Amino acid sequence: MSHRVLVPLELPDADSVPDALVRSIPSMEVVLLGHYGLPDQTPPSAARDQFENDARQELNGLTNLLEDAEVSATTRLVFGKARDKTVNRVALEEECDVILTSGNADEVKQVLVPVRGKKNFDRILSFAEELLTATGAAVTLFHTGDESDRRSGEEILSDATDRLMNAGVDPDKISQQLSEEADTSQSIVDISESFDVLILGETEPSLRDRILGNVPAQVTADTDDPAFVVRSAKSD
Repeated sequence: MSHRVLVPLELPDADSVPDALVRSIPSMEVVLLGHYGLPDQTPPSAARDQFENDARQELNGLTNLLEDAEVSATTRLVFGKARDKTVNRVALEEECDVILTSGNADEVKQVLVPVRGKKNFDRILSFAEELLTATGAAVTLFHTGDESDRRSGEEILSDATDRLMNAGVDPDKISQQLSEEADTSQSIVDISESFDVLILGETEPSLRDRILGNVPAQVTADTDDPAFVVRSAKSD
């Protein structure tokens, strides 16, 4: 499966994508979304007339950094107020199955992949396989649930491990961790401190809202780690 990654950037003066993350997705197509946020009273048409040239120049400069690393990249530029809706709409229009949230990453050596169930399982593992193959990073497969869910969690982690091994990931670089923490998001935040990058799936009803919406993302707001959010096959 070929993956297409949407990278939202907030213009003007957007941060560039960290080199370590660029090197982790060399075989994937990237769409850079330049979102130029506007005050409520500013019409998008007026902002576009005034700022489009500078915004495109900045976006093209960021694109050139990706292309220098031989990453295929296209761009979208949007002037607007509703960032969350814009990200979701562009992801659908550009057929992006992964969205990269911002964060600091000097290297990609330790990757955290929370898996809760079979929903979105194949898509999460497919993306993880490609990223791990590109980076040679170690991965921790993480499941959280109450005590009654332990057997199911062990099966899910075992299935995920088998999937990665069959894809050629070094078994010595795959570890598993089970948690009985009641708060799923907080348990991910707590463990994420030891990792460089997260791969999150849209397995929770509120995950998309937390990651992409106006409500501060509980996971991404409380960690400096970037996260690749793997979208569900059917967008709700």
